[in-house]
Amino acid sequence: MPPTVIHRRRLALKIIAWSFIPTILILLAVVLLTFYAYQQATEALIIESDQRVTRLFASQIANELKNYTQILTEVARAGGLRRSGRSIQEQALVEEANRLVVFDGGVMVMDNHGVVVATQEKRLDALGQDWSDRDYFRQIIRTQQPTYSDILRDGPQGAEAIAAAVPIYGDQGEFLGVLVGMFRTRATSISALYGGIVKQRISAGGEMYLVDGNGQVIYHPDIERIGDDFSQQPVVSRLLAGDSGAFRTKDIVGQEIVAGFAPIPGMTWGMVTEEKWSTLLSDSPSYRQYLSILIVMGVLVPIAFVIVGVRRITQPIEDLIVAAQQVAQGNFDQTIKADTRDEIEELADQFNQMAKQLQESYAQLEQRVADRTQELAALYRADEELYRHLNLDEVLQALVDVSVDILHADKSAILVWDTSTSKLVHRASNGFSRETIEKLTFTTDEGLIGKVALTGEPAIIEDTWNHPLVTHPITDPEGIRSFMHVPIKIKGRIFGVFNVNYLTPRAFGETEQRLFTALAQRASLAIENAQLYEQAQLVAAVEERQRLARELHDAVTQSLFSASLIAEVLNRLWEKNPEEGRRRLEELRQLTRGALAEMRTLLLELRPAALMEAEVHELFRHLCDAFSGRAMIPIQYSIECQGVMPDEVKVAFYRIAQETLNNIAKHAQASQVQMELSCQSDQIVMEIQDDGRGFELSEVPPDHLGLGIMRERADQIGADLTLTTVPGKGTEVKVTWRPR
Repeated sequence: MPPTVIHRRRLALKIIAWSFIPTILILLAVVLLTFYAYQQATEALIIESDQRVTRLFASQIANELKNYTQILTEVARAGGLRRSGRSIQEQALVEEANRLVVFDGGVMVMDNHGVVVATQEKRLDALGQDWSDRDYFRQIIRTQQPTYSDILRDGPQGAEAIAAAVPIYGDQGEFLGVLVGMFRTRATSISALYGGIVKQRISAGGEMYLVDGNGQVIYHPDIERIGDDFSQQPVVSRLLAGDSGAFRTKDIVGQEIVAGFAPIPGMTWGMVTEEKWSTLLSDSPSYRQYLSILIVMGVLVPIAFVIVGVRRITQPIEDLIVAAQQVAQGNFDQTIKADTRDEIEELADQFNQMAKQLQESYAQLEQRVADRTQELAALYRADEELYRHLNLDEVLQALVDVSVDILHADKSAILVWDTSTSKLVHRASNGFSRETIEKLTFTTDEGLIGKVALTGEPAIIEDTWNHPLVTHPITDPEGIRSFMHVPIKIKGRIFGVFNVNYLTPRAFGETEQRLFTALAQRASLAIENAQLYEQAQLVAAVEERQRLARELHDAVTQSLFSASLIAEVLNRLWEKNPEEGRRRLEELRQLTRGALAEMRTLLLELRPAALMEAEVHELFRHLCDAFSGRAMIPIQYSIECQGVMPDEVKVAFYRIAQETLNNIAKHAQASQVQMELSCQSDQIVMEIQDDGRGFELSEVPPDHLGLGIMRERADQIGADLTLTTVPGKGTEVKVTWRPR
């Protein structure tokens, strides 16, 4: 009979003799404790890893958001925003429009009392509003540091938006006001803010969302949830209470998840990540089979223990309990010695194997976290380089440069699809010779690059020698032995092919492939942003040309057309009626003089700095001549300016006079206009009178913005504006400014 059978029969006799039931219960308790220790250790490791990853994502989002406050800070340091006057500050915003284009909700300037004093053209609805009660304004007053707001209804037409705000300081370090950039919520497909957030991605089985200091959702993968109040959810409640961490719970559909939460550093916002428990467990080796074996062994072990006596049974059990407790506390470096040559020894071996597996699993998990952290850091560096540029060529060159740096490649290139030639052409490269660059043109039928462009699938070559699809006229002169091609897709269409090259044969690991693909995906977002920026510049240029065309048509063209008609008939009219000819000749002189003045005025509009450079007499003389030539209304003007008129005062008086004369031309039906401008050391006074039909101030409609704009310009320089009008007896506008 085999020895194992004899051994089992001897154990059966021992069990009857020693009453083994208590021992079985003890061993079962040990096995269950081991199983519990494994579950607790695994859960603790996963939760700790999720907590660290959540904090890392929160820090990366904080760094991403600093890019936008940095833009505002640099703009706030510009000279224009440090000077008073709405026109100056708005001109400064226009000059910085290229950098401020990321703020799709508009950019506003608040004075040190919290009142909006200047805006971009698309946010004129915010002018004059008092925002001193906004939390971000108060925080800047307290900390003098850039900040972000919670969700507010300060967007265009009262829409929900998020404000990024930075202080504006004067030359002496005094606090002048706040520069505010608005991001619209829900605009996830075009917003630079959401573009920066979407870059932060977690595993395929999880999702991430952001909430503000009130628990209102700023970003969520489901766009319909943006703006919802999540403050009553347990994880958000803990986040709003200032806590951070991670715990195992269930989502709204009852699935087991690990929820991680952490505040965004330096902000009132918070971040929540949710990852499926099943996905997290799938990344770690399964030990259920081992534990099942241990449970079975736990039943058989007492038989072997009874053979050698109670002492030989209890001592290994005690060692096993102590080791299991150490494992439960996270100390996996445990080894049990049980030289019993039976099931107890096997149980000890299984425990030692499990402890070793747990230790290896923990080390692997730590390594994966470290690799993932390094990968995310590399991608963050790439994002910093890619999103630092708005020019398409600069973005493409930054992509090849950063790929050589991050992926430690020897060479890199980007070939872009040219629709005019139906070929892939070279657009940017790093490390290639000029002779090779001239050869980098392919069709979809040529080599691996054409195949990648045609199929949209990456291609990997670990050794170029003797490979049938490799283009050796490219690889051989450059000494390339291995490379990767990855397509760059924008909105589902192939934009081009991006590759990295190495001078030695190379086996590309999963991490490298994932990092390379992620770099190409991020590049597609940066390229799309650059294309959108170029389109925005083109639209702005077209709008400016159209505005100038309208101005030329409404002003100079009409005057020149009238002058040409008079010039055509003047010769014949002079022969028939010299007196009428002289009158028409004088009218022709006035029209040409007015057209010249209108043209000079338009040139001043094209170069706003010229308003400050022009002499006061010349500036207002051109304005009066342009009015007389355009409106055909005689104007008598007197300009006596002995002192120096400050630039902001000169511009404000010019704009008020311009608006007043435009109103007279459109509405007054006047036959005579008088303007007097007097500059003294103690005050500057401008009076404009007409003998037109006048009007009732109380009957001026609310949507008539001319008078309101004139008063705003006067208020900006601290001047007094009075308007006197009587129906049928004309109108008088008087502006008085005294130095403070």
